[in-house]
Amino acid sequence: MISKTPQFDRALDEILKDIKPHTRKCAWSGKSPYCLKEFEIIERDIEFYNLLRVPPPTLCPNCRRQRRLTFGHTIKLYKRSCDAPRHDEQVVSFVSPVKDFTVYDFKFYRSAGWDPLKYGQEYEVSEPFFDTYYEKLRSVVPQPTIIRDPYCINSDYTLGGRDLKNGYYVSGGWRSENISYSMSVFNSRDSIDCYSIWKCEQCYESVLTKKCYRCDYAYFSNDCLDCAFIYDCRNCSDCFGCVNLRNKKYCIFNKQLSEEEYRKERKKIYLGDRELLEGYKAKFWNLVKESPVRATRIDKSHNSFGNQIASCKNCDNVFHAEKSENLRFAEITVRNKDSMDYSISGGSELLYETVGVGSEGSRVKFSFASKFIIESEYLINCLHCINCFACVGVENKQYCIFNKQYEEDEYWAIVDDIKTKLLERGEYGEFFPLKFSTFAYNDSMAQIIFPLNKEQIEKFGALWQEEVNIDVKGMETVSVRDIPKDIKDVTDDIVNKALICEKTGYPFRIISSELKFYRRKKLPIPTRYPYQRIVDRFAILNNYRIFPEKCHNCNKEIYSSYKSTDGYKPYCEECYQAEVV
Repeated sequence: MISKTPQFDRALDEILKDIKPHTRKCAWSGKSPYCLKEFEIIERDIEFYNLLRVPPPTLCPNCRRQRRLTFGHTIKLYKRSCDAPRHDEQVVSFVSPVKDFTVYDFKFYRSAGWDPLKYGQEYEVSEPFFDTYYEKLRSVVPQPTIIRDPYCINSDYTLGGRDLKNGYYVSGGWRSENISYSMSVFNSRDSIDCYSIWKCEQCYESVLTKKCYRCDYAYFSNDCLDCAFIYDCRNCSDCFGCVNLRNKKYCIFNKQLSEEEYRKERKKIYLGDRELLEGYKAKFWNLVKESPVRATRIDKSHNSFGNQIASCKNCDNVFHAEKSENLRFAEITVRNKDSMDYSISGGSELLYETVGVGSEGSRVKFSFASKFIIESEYLINCLHCINCFACVGVENKQYCIFNKQYEEDEYWAIVDDIKTKLLERGEYGEFFPLKFSTFAYNDSMAQIIFPLNKEQIEKFGALWQEEVNIDVKGMETVSVRDIPKDIKDVTDDIVNKALICEKTGYPFRIISSELKFYRRKKLPIPTRYPYQRIVDRFAILNNYRIFPEKCHNCNKEIYSSYKSTDGYKPYCEECYQAEVV
């Protein structure tokens, strides 16, 4: 096949031809407390560099992941002014206020009322690439207030996803209905405070559950019915406070009861009182620590390493992946293959250093928040593009550079020249600097997975978003200590009050549908504001980390998402299967 960028390919081949496995020093060494300082380049890495046509990275895997996740959103929302022409209204946006970007309301952004090619520039290859890109495009081309599927219904306060109805404070709601305060919800309904659930209904505070119905506080459990406080259970019904059960009914804290005994004892358990709930919660987590736990959850997968991996093949250092093949250093991915160093993607291939690039993407590098992209690099907020380089907000285009349209032959000649010069200067091969992110560091996924303080963040050149003063609009503010501890004593007027989070001191509200949900479930009003509850749920996942450990049973060297020093008993897969399954 004849190269479209022959000059670049010759220069890159010179870099790659003699590269051997070796140890490198991370360029962020001393900056990040999560840095590995040194990292190995192994034979498989070199195979990826040749496949994806990139030079070796300068950052260690931890720092590369930290940099990428700075571009990943959670569900923090703000009010800010709409910058669209003849607009002066306040809009809800996920763009951090500290970010000095031009922001258009989502409807206008998706309209024909503006043209991203009007911002087109000619790039002079002698200019520093990232500085020029930021000054001439990223900081001036309009950014949408929010990214949301236009077919979502009554779901204004949501991000991403598709075909969501009646969503409120949801990130990634897919084909679901009546979902609140949740992330990554698929084919589910009537649930609140969940993370990564699939085909679930009437669930509360559940993490990585599938096909569960009327289950509360369900973790890593599948096919369960009418259960509460269950951990790693399968095909169970009418169980409470149970760990590692399979095909069971009528169990309380792993004790088998008759149906009559269970009904009698279950009636005595009341979760609507916050103090009683906290007692049951403590007892449940103590039982989790007393029980064997799977060191990592890798199911129906071959030659794969990481955690939360299902139906995958040849996936290394990968977290939360399904139906994927030949990946390295990736997280939150479904049906991808032949890719390295990327986050949040589905149905794509040949990705390198991307975030939120998916939906049949192919051969995409150094890009974020872009869908249906083919053979393109350094794109931001683009859709349905083929053969584009360094563009922002461009849709349904080919052969664009810096938002300027070119003929095909001219495009490839210019791209060849640019990439060659960037490679010579050591600029090519790097993801965007942190200032390019839509979010301040502490508004991004990076702050959940790699938490830093303000001083540490500013060393990276990232921004820190101070908490904004929330206008409670004259509502009565109430400490959560003053909320009735029993849901039976909560009156309707609580929806007109601003509750003060017990951990952060930030105000939050209870909406009417939420109050009905708690009453129906007989659960107390939460005492932490929604974003803090999301952070708490990620802690249950151990924030996409695994550690060297020893199997508590056979003493074999393993990797585990649980630390024995934290009181857990991690088991290797063989011992777990033998004892539990």
